[in-house]
Amino acid sequence: MDLPLKGIRVLDVTRLIPGPFCTMILGDLGADVIKVEEPTTGDYERQIGPFIGPMPYRFLLLNRNKRSLAINLKHRRGKKILLELAKGSDCLVEGFKPDTMKRLGLDYQHVKKVNPGVVYCSMSSYGHTGPSRDRNAHDLNILAESGILHMTGHPDGPPVIPGIQVVDIITALYAAIAILSALMVKKETGRGQHLDISMFDSAYTLLFDLARYVWSEQREPQRGGERLSGGLANYYIYSTKDKKTLAVGALETEYKKRLFRFLGMEGFLEEGGEITTTGVSHDKERETKEAMKEAFSQKSLEEWNEILGPANCFCSPVKTVSEALSDPHATHRGMVNEGNHPRCGSFTQLGTALKFSETPIDLQGIPAPDLGQHTVSILKEIGINSSEIEELRNRGTIFYPCDQE
Repeated sequence: MDLPLKGIRVLDVTRLIPGPFCTMILGDLGADVIKVEEPTTGDYERQIGPFIGPMPYRFLLLNRNKRSLAINLKHRRGKKILLELAKGSDCLVEGFKPDTMKRLGLDYQHVKKVNPGVVYCSMSSYGHTGPSRDRNAHDLNILAESGILHMTGHPDGPPVIPGIQVVDIITALYAAIAILSALMVKKETGRGQHLDISMFDSAYTLLFDLARYVWSEQREPQRGGERLSGGLANYYIYSTKDKKTLAVGALETEYKKRLFRFLGMEGFLEEGGEITTTGVSHDKERETKEAMKEAFSQKSLEEWNEILGPANCFCSPVKTVSEALSDPHATHRGMVNEGNHPRCGSFTQLGTALKFSETPIDLQGIPAPDLGQHTVSILKEIGINSSEIEELRNRGTIFYPCDQE
């Protein structure tokens, strides 16, 4: 059976993380993703080390199952070529500031004229409407403005930057969901549409657990002090005897009681109670935390794993990234596996979270491309002959590697 998006063509005019993460998902699902890059530098991701052979490792991990077209969209002929490609494409994804594509004559209204059925997805920091639409922002800026950064860290310390690009990734996922939904509408009606996906909006959807305190209790949520951010003793991080750390997530009363018995803390057990811990009593939680800190400090992490692992009461070692990437379950699930690249050789790659029984995803379809690697073949697909391709290269309108000549 074919992959779900076989026959769908996507023009990817994005760079760095959110757009490429989104289009990687579409490529994994079988779409023909054409990665449109600036001829001299390409995606900025190509400059970010470390490298494996000639290829930046992060670029390698984010840009599989794509073909690279290196073309200057500021050249008149470059714009015409992209519009010609857009005629036969189902989707265009762009990640520039609002009005950038309009100035190039490549915004939704222009592309819609040549292809009324196009699904045109714009990914930006703040969206294409509103008072902040023209401002610049990275992941950290949106975390700060959404209140998420304020809630991250210990109560007696400053906000802490999360270890991954939370907003970039959630925005990519929302964009992929929106594109797939719009493609379903197109299949039924033949009509395309403009999708306005912003990092700002995406971050705000994550506030559901915090907004209730403001709207219901009329109070400001406190960093490190709410139910799921460090306020509960049974949803907290503890140090072991060997100075390693253990994450406890025993929210449900049944598992909380089970854990307390293993810790010798029967005196802290309550009669009855809710199915799960629903609120924070700060004085009581401070006392319980101190008792749990003392209990966990009596044994090493390995000893606690041996004791609490079989109990299955939501206790997990805090692993380093290296330890996580060596987890046998990750290997079993295909989340860490070996890939092969024609220029980089064998390399370890991350798998996909999308598991299908009938249409399994092929991570080895198209290796992450060199800059302009597929320029010649893509242009020939729309009828541009070899002599014009060479002329376009000489003008700097396009680029392709010498071995593609």
